[in-house]
Order: sequence, then C-alpha cells, then structure tokens
Amino acid sequence: MKVLYRHIIIILFGVFIPYFVFATHNRAGEITYKQTGPLSVEMTIITYTKASSVAADRDSLDVFWGDGSGEFVRRDNSKTRFDVNDIKVNYYIANHTYPGVATYTISFLDPNRVGGILNVNYPNSIDIPFFLSTTLTLLDRQFQGFNNSAILLQPPIDIGCVNKLFIHNPNAYDADGDSLAYELAAPLMALNTPVPGYKYPDEIGTTVSNSFTINPITGEVRWNAPKLQGEYNIAIKIKEYRNGTLINVILRDMQILIRACENEPPTIQTLEDICIIAGQKIDLTININDPNINQKVRFSATGGPFTIANPAKLTAPSFFTSVPFIAKLEWQTNCNHISDQYYQIVLRAVDNFYPDSTGLATLKTIRIKVVGPPPKNLNAKTENGAVRLEWESPYACEVTDNKFFQGFSVWRKIASSNFQPDTCNPGLSGSPYQKIVFKTLTQSNGKYFYIDNTTVRGETYCYRVQAEFAKLTATGNPFNKVESIPSNETCLILSRDVPLITKVSITKTGKIDGAIHLRWTKPLAEQFDTIQNPGPYLYKIFRADETTAFSEIANFSHLYFSASVDTNYFDKDINTVDHQFTYYIEMFSTNNTSSKSADASSIYLSIAPSDKKNILTWQSTTPWANKRYTIYKKDDQNNFLAIAQTNLTSYEDKNLINDVQSCYKIESEGTYSFDNIEDPIINFSQEVCQAPKDNVPSCAPTITVLNICDRLTNDVNPEELYNTINWVHPNQICPTIAEDIVAFNIYYAETINDALIKIASQSISDGLTYIHYPANGLLGCYAVTALDNLGNESELSAKICVDNCPYYVLPNTFTPNNDGSNDLFTPRVNLFIANIDLKVYNQWGNLVFETADPNINWDGTSLSGKELADGTYYYLCRIFEKRVTGVIESKNNLSGFIHLIKN
Repeated sequence: MKVLYRHIIIILFGVFIPYFVFATHNRAGEITYKQTGPLSVEMTIITYTKASSVAADRDSLDVFWGDGSGEFVRRDNSKTRFDVNDIKVNYYIANHTYPGVATYTISFLDPNRVGGILNVNYPNSIDIPFFLSTTLTLLDRQFQGFNNSAILLQPPIDIGCVNKLFIHNPNAYDADGDSLAYELAAPLMALNTPVPGYKYPDEIGTTVSNSFTINPITGEVRWNAPKLQGEYNIAIKIKEYRNGTLINVILRDMQILIRACENEPPTIQTLEDICIIAGQKIDLTININDPNINQKVRFSATGGPFTIANPAKLTAPSFFTSVPFIAKLEWQTNCNHISDQYYQIVLRAVDNFYPDSTGLATLKTIRIKVVGPPPKNLNAKTENGAVRLEWESPYACEVTDNKFFQGFSVWRKIASSNFQPDTCNPGLSGSPYQKIVFKTLTQSNGKYFYIDNTTVRGETYCYRVQAEFAKLTATGNPFNKVESIPSNETCLILSRDVPLITKVSITKTGKIDGAIHLRWTKPLAEQFDTIQNPGPYLYKIFRADETTAFSEIANFSHLYFSASVDTNYFDKDINTVDHQFTYYIEMFSTNNTSSKSADASSIYLSIAPSDKKNILTWQSTTPWANKRYTIYKKDDQNNFLAIAQTNLTSYEDKNLINDVQSCYKIESEGTYSFDNIEDPIINFSQEVCQAPKDNVPSCAPTITVLNICDRLTNDVNPEELYNTINWVHPNQICPTIAEDIVAFNIYYAETINDALIKIASQSISDGLTYIHYPANGLLGCYAVTALDNLGNESELSAKICVDNCPYYVLPNTFTPNNDGSNDLFTPRVNLFIANIDLKVYNQWGNLVFETADPNINWDGTSLSGKELADGTYYYLCRIFEKRVTGVIESKNNLSGFIHLIKN
C-alpha cells in the first residue's frame, strides 16, 4: 500500500505540473480579522488577482489558523468585483475559535503569482508562490481588552510613471485606538521564507536618483523615481502596539504598475496636520489641479473618520472633472472621537491620461487628532490647613458612549512653571507636574472638587486637572487610556508665614566688584502667629555658589513684626562673571522658631561661539515661574537694546561677522501666580561678550564604493581586487558652510563591527576618488570626512560597507591525459571562497572523489588513487563564502555533470 500510495502522489503531481507552471494569478492581498468572542475571530482575506487568468481562479483557499488546524474557506462571491487593469477583487471570510489566549499566525499559500514581476525572481515570478500572513494576539479580555486588527483602506495596487514620483499609502485604521507602525519587507513564498531573487524597487535599473522609502508613522510610501516600466511587488508590515507591546502584524503584499508616460500627476493643496478639541468642527478646503492640458481628474478620500459613527463627509465630484476644482472635507467631532492616535485621511487625485480612464495619481495624507477639552475654571483655596481645588461641572465630555470618560486626575508641582499645554500632545505625562490623584468624580455645590491634605506650610503649590478617557474590558478595566488638554494652572502657598524671595538680579558684572540685588517679602501678617512667635525678629541671608555651601552673609533685626523693614539687599564685591549665586532668607523669632524661604538663584548666561553666530543659553533655579525672557545686546553706542523675546532658555544670534565681539544680557519675567506679591518678577543675568568664529566644519561628503562585484564576468582579473571610493564635494550639499574645503580623510574598517580608522588623507587637488586594496579581499566599510582651511573636520559620511562577492564557476569538461593542457579539474572562477564540500559520483551513484579545497585540482583519479574511466560524472558542491560577517554557506550551491575525457 505504501508503494501504491507513493505512485498515486507522483501521478497526481504530474497531472498538476502544467497547472502550476502556466497559471498566473495573484497580484496583491492581505488578511485582517475582527475579534468576535474571548477566543473567536472572524477573518477576512482579500486577494487581488489577474481577472483574465480564469484557469487559476480560486473559489476557495486553504487557510491555516496557526493553532495546528486549517480549513478551506470559500469565496464570498457577493463581494467580488472587477477593476480596470485586469484586476479581480476576491473576499474569503471565515470564523474560527482558538484553544486559548496566545499569539497565532493566520496564513495561506497559493502556488501562483502573476508573471513578469521585475523584482521577484525575474523573469519567472509566475513560478513563485504567493503567501500572506497576519500574526494576532488574543489578550486576556478581563485586563487587556479585545483586539481587532487594523483595516487597510487603500487598495494594494497602484500605478506610477517612469521618472515620476510615486506615492502610496495603505491607510491603516485601528478602531481599538492601538498605535500603528509601518515597515518595508520582502514578499514571502512561505512562512518566514522570502521570495527568491527579491530586490527592492529602487534596485531595479539605475540606482542614481532612485530611492524607495516608507514613513514608519504615516505609512506613506515614496518612490523617487521609477526607472523601468513593468510590474513590481513589495510587502508592507503593519505593526500594531498596545502600551508599547507588539500585538499584531499584518503582512500586506502589494503591486505597483509602472508605465512609460509623459505625464505629470495632479496636485492637491490643503492642510496636512490638524489638532482639534472634541466638539469643534473641521471645515477644510481642498484645491485640486493638474499641470497637464485638457486632462480631467477624479478625486476621492479614504480614512478612519469615514468609517465611524458621526463620520466625516467629503463633498467632491465622483467622476472625472475638469480642473481646477475645490473639494470640501467636513467633520463635526464629538467626545466619542477623542483618541491619543491620529486619525488618517488619504486624499487621492488621479488623472485620465490613459484611454481606460486611469492615469497617474497623487496622494496626500491628512492627520487629525481629536483631543479632550480642558476642565474649566480651576481654582485653589486654603481650607482647614489643606488645599481645596474646585472646577466647573458639568464637564463638556462627561457623557460618552461605553463609559469612555473615566473621571479626572489631579496633578501638582511645587512652584509655578512656564509649561504650556499643547493641543497636539495633550496631557501632563512627561510634564513638570506629578499626578497625586488618579481618578476623582467628587462633586459639591455644583462643582467638582478635591482636597489636598498632603501639603507643607510655606511651599508654593501649583495644580492642574485633566480628564481621563479609556476603553474598557469586559470586566471594566481600562486600556488605551487618553488624556485631555489640562486645565488652567492655579497656585497658592498654604501659609504665607515664611519670607518669599522676589528678586535675584545682577546689577554689575565683574570678577571682584560684581553685585546682585536681592529682595524678599515678609510673611503675611494675617497668616503669621505673633503670639506663638513673639519678637524681636531676626532675618538672616544665606548665599552659596556652585563650589561653596550656604553660609550667612548678612542679618537684620527689628523689635515688632509690624515694623517697617527694608527687604532689599545688595550683595557686592562678588565674582558674577564666573559664578552663579543662590540665596535663601531665614526669619527667627525670640523663641528661636524659624521660617525659611525657598532657594532662588541668579540667571547665569553662557555663550558658545559658532560660525557667524553666537549661541546663548542660560539657567536659573527659582520658586517662581519665569514665563518670558528678553535678550539684550549692546549697540555701537554701548547701550543695551532688546533684540528678541522667547520662553525658551536658549537663543541664537545669527548673521554676525566672525571675530567681531558682541555683548549680551538676559532679562527674565516671572510670577508666583498668586495675589499679594510682586508681579511681574524682573531679574537680569550678568553681561557676557563673545565673538563668533568659524568652528563649524563642513557637512559630510556623500560617498559611493565600487569594485569588481559591480561587473562580475567569467574572466575576473585578480589584480582588480580593489575598492574605488568616490564622493561628492560638500559644496554641492551645503554650499554655505563648505566654501573652504582643502582636504579629505578616508576611514576604513575591515568588518561592520570594527571601529573606523583613518587610512589616508587626500588634498582637494588630488580629486574626489581614492583606490584602496584591502588585505582580505574586498570586504570592509568606508567613510570620508572633509577638512576646511582652519582644520575643522566634518562628521563622518554615512558608512558604506561592501562585501566580498563570492563567485565560483566550475567547468563541465577536463582532459587528464598528462599533455600539459587541462589536466586538472579546477574552477574557472574562484573568488572569495573559503572552502567547499565537493562530492563526485559515477553513473552508479558511487562516490569517486571529494575535497574541501576550493581549488579542487582533481586529476581524474578515484579516492583510492586509481585512474577513472572516460565518462560523465555527477557532482554536488556546497560552497562556503568569505563574507563581511564571517564564513557562511552560499545560497547558490552547485550541481551538475563533469565530462572526463582522456582520449
């Protein structure tokens, strides 16, 4: 029976060979799914096939579920449709229940792709199987929630023109709110098995002005620009993350049709990034045009906002229309649209260049983030030794579907800050504030409130509140949390029974005669208990710098608390050039009870000279928030004039003359953000002078490395084993900073992990080419730097690594007859081969010769030394190559026949 069974299999295989060889079928496709139960999914396979290939049409697919089981899934013919360019779209839908919570890979394999794909085993792509997979993770629904795959809204077949920018976007949308990332990959012919002979599209034809990239965030594919017309296939991995953990991967196989056409794509003009508060309406104007005369354009859009409740609306002609014309995108957002991920809309305009009413398309991606509104009117007041916070009720988004709104979190920091909420990056995570309450919904007297009883007297506390949103698991546990825009900031000091510093301002810059104006306020009379802390009172001033600890520098006393006290102090004869000074004030009563202010420092300015500019940076530590800085610069009359304002702590003064000195100082404007205290708080830094200088090196050259591997033939000359390093002069890349290049340094490393070392310097007069003979074949990595006439060296260019190109060619005949010609069987070409495993067999399958020497040198004798008879021998040869990563077995092992002829 076993023998009979094997014969049946062989016969069946013979029957199906023509079907596999001549059928041409799959163009593109993907697998997506919806989770329908704790362990159940509904899977959808969409394939795009060659409509005219009727013999290879599949009414069902053999699907493997990844848990050891599989089934034939029939096509849903009610969804089948036909598109132009000989395309048929097929849907296969099935349900499956898994045995448990785990990660699974759904896949299917079809024996046929379409023929003639230029970058897949060309010219025999028709023989290469078509394989799709999606890896999914079934989560613990009690704690982690459900998990649906992303859906891909842009079809995986697109058209481009030779030498024209090609743009595509799969436009993935994930309804769960998981984050998505995109990555190019090689198409597969089986699980984890790339198709043979695969090349990325920019490797077909010349690589000059030819790049193929994908934006990992938006998924936008750009090919600038195709060089050869024909059909190409690529694969895109759409990766889905939840809380930083990879949970799904869709492998989409897509096809690009490149045609030879003298045609420019249409143009789309509109905003590309929009951040909007839930409840606001997007009303966007989109301008569509085309540079080609008499061409019409059809406009469309896909994206997540069109697939959800209360969707976006596109108003535009649905047919080819004369240009220019205007389209409208409208979306009335609401609280259920809030997400920490951007919604994505892909706009597509295609012209009618070809008679079949298709042509060249252009795409533009719009990203929209809908954020939660801020809680309104937050204020703080003291209550029984604690801080009571109150804010407005009702909150604008407290009513949402599926309990999406969770409540409010309360955030606090000591002292105010210049933190500014960002609509595109809402929330306080990563801000100077610390979360002190994770969730509260407490209300009283028509307001939300929270009481903070963890404060310490004398400290300045500042608060913000933000709304928290999240999806819920079946048991009510939150996941994919979203933060709203935070509320306004409110600040107070729990008990103003301590001094508060309000000025640390440098009034004179000097190494020995510098001076700082220090000012503070007394404690508030109504909050300072003079009965428990009777006078007389003593104020002490303490000072420190970055090298010395705090020490007392002055003190003042007065008999009564209500007595008038001068709270200004001028700290003189100090080094304000080299040091930053920090102060605090401590007040003592008769019973030796003390109350201490917070520390406050002067502003310290530093300047780094650069080419035709000075880079200013400054720092200070204060209990108040510095909201704004003014940069002053001395003019020709020695007067300081304001030249700029910023809320940052750095500034670049540009367009200067090198080696000409300029002098600066910084003014800060700050606030404690509560009443009954000096506001604004104004302070100055020391004065600093600096001259810009040319210490900026050129940008790095761009390099290429060429060698014999780029033109392998069967008559390789060993003397040509060298690498030619060419580079582009930096003045073509960054002309403004590459005017004075005088030389180049060439760096080399033998392996990809070795550090680059300088192997040569070359004057600019010696050209932009260097020839290097590596010690070990051709392998190695190179980089080049540029040097200017002041000795500034650029950064290393992008490192280019070249590998050996192992090339091994065996003859099919030799004549071991001792006539001095062709007596030994040796390779015709032996390039970068470490060793081999050659076995030669006679016609009966007996081993007659073997060797590991890549030179072989077989003289036609057997393993026992006997001369072999004339005839045809069969060989198998495993080849082990010298590569930049070490010795590896070749993917191109050899087999064939040897004709041994002595007579």
